[in-house]
Amino acid sequence: MINKLYDFRQVQIPAALLQAVVTQEEMAGELQLLAARFTTIAPTDLPIQAGDVVTLTFEDAKTPEGIRKIYANVGRAFDDIETLLPGHQVGDNLEIPYAGKQVRACIQSVKRLTIPALTDDYVRQLGIDGVTTLAQCEDYVFAQLAQRQRKRKFQGIMGIVSKAINEHTEFAPLEEDHPWFQALHGLMMDRVEALAAQEGKTADEVLPMAVRMPDKPLEECRQALKNMCVERARQGALGQAYAKENGVELPQAEAIPDLIGNYVDYLNQVVFDYFAPQIQVDHP
Repeated sequence: MINKLYDFRQVQIPAALLQAVVTQEEMAGELQLLAARFTTIAPTDLPIQAGDVVTLTFEDAKTPEGIRKIYANVGRAFDDIETLLPGHQVGDNLEIPYAGKQVRACIQSVKRLTIPALTDDYVRQLGIDGVTTLAQCEDYVFAQLAQRQRKRKFQGIMGIVSKAINEHTEFAPLEEDHPWFQALHGLMMDRVEALAAQEGKTADEVLPMAVRMPDKPLEECRQALKNMCVERARQGALGQAYAKENGVELPQAEAIPDLIGNYVDYLNQVVFDYFAPQIQVDHP
């Protein structure tokens, strides 16, 4: 399927795609998420603020005790009561809306969620391999965020590399009787027919929508579907060729579309493995 394979390593990537930064805000956010695992909740006499859990009571003859107790998670905006609570504290009385009327309620308790600052002791409890101190945890978090940045940048890189590979690789013609084409086309048509059955229509009626060409003639839509199968087969063939070039044997799949998918995944991975280390991620 490939007469001459292009060496993607010679593609020139714009400098902007090889530079990224992890911000201080991103670092703080991730560390906060880790610290949140050790959140505590305890009573407080301080003025109510967002995040507090408040218990209120008021007289209600419909209850056996004559007192109704309600709870509010301040800042969740579930109801109007929460907007009245900030600034109040335990023992305060206030008018609140309840069941379509105003009632006089008393704040019985306020509990506050507290996220502690990360310490070496908390870090050890996280159970991250090789991470036992706060400094190591910060390095770990930076590494995770840096990899996330590389994956974001890689989307642009892969677009450039894919374009170059497809332009410079010499592909042999892919005939419609090729098993890869037949398998992919059969899979796509199965999906079209399933959609048609769901919509109560024929495959021809839903095909334009399936290929995102709703205003085009049916023959153009059929050709577009074939082109999609050819493109997918070519991507699989590229992955297969690069795997062979690198002496890599991928796990075999029972279905041809799954096998092609494995080759496409390998193509993406081998390109990522080459370019990702070149992406410089600055530390805040």
